[in-house]
Amino acid sequence: MTSEALLVVGVLMATAVWLAMNNAVAAHRASRQRVIAQRGLSCEGRVVAIQRPFMLDDCTRLYVDFQPPGAAEPVRVCHVDRGGAVAEFLATGSIVTVRYMPQRPRHAVIGKPVSVEAQGEG
Repeated sequence: MTSEALLVVGVLMATAVWLAMNNAVAAHRASRQRVIAQRGLSCEGRVVAIQRPFMLDDCTRLYVDFQPPGAAEPVRVCHVDRGGAVAEFLATGSIVTVRYMPQRPRHAVIGKPVSVEAQGEG
């Protein structure tokens, strides 16, 4: 009986730790996205993939390719959209405004959609 109680307590503690870590990571990500949106440079990018929420993950991930001025090749970034406010209006191939930090272009966020194109075009 005591081993069953310890197992239940262990599972509850592990769940509490996981939830706390998940919230801490989300808060850090949101803070970094706010800083990038305020201070970053902008250019246009194209949505190359969208990963919708699945099971325990409530975020939509938008994968965007963009080429910062002066860069030799395009950069692919993943924008995490909690709640789907940005992602619900976008499709693969959509052109979006990307805000990024010049010293770390892989740290980028998506602004507003510029245009929505049919999937497979362009």
